[in-house]
Amino acid sequence: MEWLFVYDGGWWLKITNAEQLTEYHKRTDGQRYEGAIRMYKDGKRPENMSLEERIRASMEGNRDFMLMQAAIVQAQNIEGTFLDGIRCLNMERGMKELNDIREYGAVYINPAGGSTFSVDYTQFCRRKELIFPDFQKEDIRVRRFEGGIHWYAYIGDMQVRNGEELKWSTQEAARSAAEAIVSC
Repeated sequence: MEWLFVYDGGWWLKITNAEQLTEYHKRTDGQRYEGAIRMYKDGKRPENMSLEERIRASMEGNRDFMLMQAAIVQAQNIEGTFLDGIRCLNMERGMKELNDIREYGAVYINPAGGSTFSVDYTQFCRRKELIFPDFQKEDIRVRRFEGGIHWYAYIGDMQVRNGEELKWSTQEAARSAAEAIVSC
């Protein structure tokens, strides 16, 4: 399967059909809740934490703590176990993403697993592996074809673009376009 990553201030995975979404979840769901499950198993539940610890975990945006809390609430709502709560969270998330695909034609998922239905992207990168781009300055290449007058910028396995523009008049302009993506 080929994956399409798009860039809008950060990299997003663009998913346009249920098959891609299913494959994405098969490959990532275990990792998403791993920390929350570990916290719960280790007894780091809200009822075992001081008020200070709960406030600190919430204010720091501790993702594992927030997912654990959400799973506990879901489990209480359905009178189920903590793992039932995790399953409910997963189903809600999947249904939202499927609805976004139906309604907007795509769902965009960031490296942390958050999603949205709309991204205005300027760059894209297709990959065989489900690995988000993480380009560094060392990955930038700027070149001009033999006998050519324009400069082209590449970062890793991606050609840099600015809208429809794929070439620049100077080497510096091409490098600047690439560095603007890497430095974000």
